[in-house]
Amino acid sequence: MNEKKQNLKIWAGLWTLYLVWGSTFLGVRIVVESVPSMIVSGFRNIIAGTIMIALTFATKKYQKPTKDYLRVTTISGFLMLTMGNGFLAVAAQWIPSSFSALFGAMGPVMLVVLLWIMNHEKPQKIVILGAFLGIIGVAILMSQKKLALHGSEQNYFWGVFFLFLGILGWNLGVVWLKKQEINHFSSMQTSGFQMFIGGAFATIISFFLGDFKNFHPSNIPTATYFWSAYLIIIGSIVAFLVFSWLSKVTEPTLIATYTYVNPMVAMLLGWLFAGERLSTMMLVAGIFIISAVILISTSKKTSQNES
Repeated sequence: MNEKKQNLKIWAGLWTLYLVWGSTFLGVRIVVESVPSMIVSGFRNIIAGTIMIALTFATKKYQKPTKDYLRVTTISGFLMLTMGNGFLAVAAQWIPSSFSALFGAMGPVMLVVLLWIMNHEKPQKIVILGAFLGIIGVAILMSQKKLALHGSEQNYFWGVFFLFLGILGWNLGVVWLKKQEINHFSSMQTSGFQMFIGGAFATIISFFLGDFKNFHPSNIPTATYFWSAYLIIIGSIVAFLVFSWLSKVTEPTLIATYTYVNPMVAMLLGWLFAGERLSTMMLVAGIFIISAVILISTSKKTSQNES
């Protein structure tokens, strides 16, 4: 019975990640309609990071950061949050949330390529096949200029460019962080520092871009405040705590299923609540990309079983 209850908890956690992280793409798109994108990323991560750090104090897991720790969290925070989170918010001005989610699913493919180049970790043949399928899927997506948000067709390729930079920044941060020795610090504290620092960089960039000149909180719709709170509390904090718990109680390959379920959730929500079009070619691209992610994810499980 205890095992059955544990399995139910695990699947409840997985579905939390599927629904929450799948919905954040739509949330970001709604918020950037009335708030400059880098301000969205900056404030979201500063507030979430502050709460995460406070939680480490409350749970007595806080450790005094060393100079090396601050260097690591600063670099990874910039790559993963300022670039990764911030540039995805920039792209959301011009690209539908369903498109961003599908493109974002290319993360595991890009991670394979970066690990091959930077860490000389040669992938298996099935992983190479997966990467090839993913590239085909992205090529199909990039050819669909008509998918741009209405009135943003001229910025379509800028949206794709910032999506690419965002995913590249996140995965560069993951690969670089893998080499660092900071595992003795609480993952909650590390994520809190990364969020706060990444958010601070995004806010500084936003200031120099002049975003604050046109930012008037009194003009922001109520729905924007709701989605902002949702992104901070549910999208960043709750989802992270669920992810951290799952990382301790189940295998990584099962957790990795969120990378190919989230795009499906995002596409459905974008279609239902934002009137986003689901063209045939977009669905074809989705089949290629999600097949790529499944091949890459399941290959890890196969290699672990063989060893």
